[in-house]
Amino acid sequence: MTGPGERLVTVVLTVAVPAEAGAEDAAGLVADAAVSTALQVVSAAGVEGHLPVPGSTVLRRADGMPWLVQAVTEGSATLTDFSGTWVQARLTRLAPDPLAASSEGALAAVLGGEWAPNC
Repeated sequence: MTGPGERLVTVVLTVAVPAEAGAEDAAGLVADAAVSTALQVVSAAGVEGHLPVPGSTVLRRADGMPWLVQAVTEGSATLTDFSGTWVQARLTRLAPDPLAASSEGALAAVLGGEWAPNC
């Protein structure tokens, strides 16, 4: 799978696709784009919705407020807000936090958690 001087890394990204496109369609398009730039694609999979990483911030479509991701399971994520409220949200109901880069660490500092930029 890897050659001398190479290692595997996983890059998680969220892309917007036309309504009729599926998650696997998007995974294939991203894999094709990576291969065209001389990257070797080892695996590509599509997930419906935004797949955040623990420590990043997301917005819930229900309230539009920032939430800190505590854990991710199949199809959902466990989130906390500024008041410490915990919720379980479906991945299809989450969106990346557009202010995460400019407010780096703010939510995690308030909640006492670790910060991992959502990029």
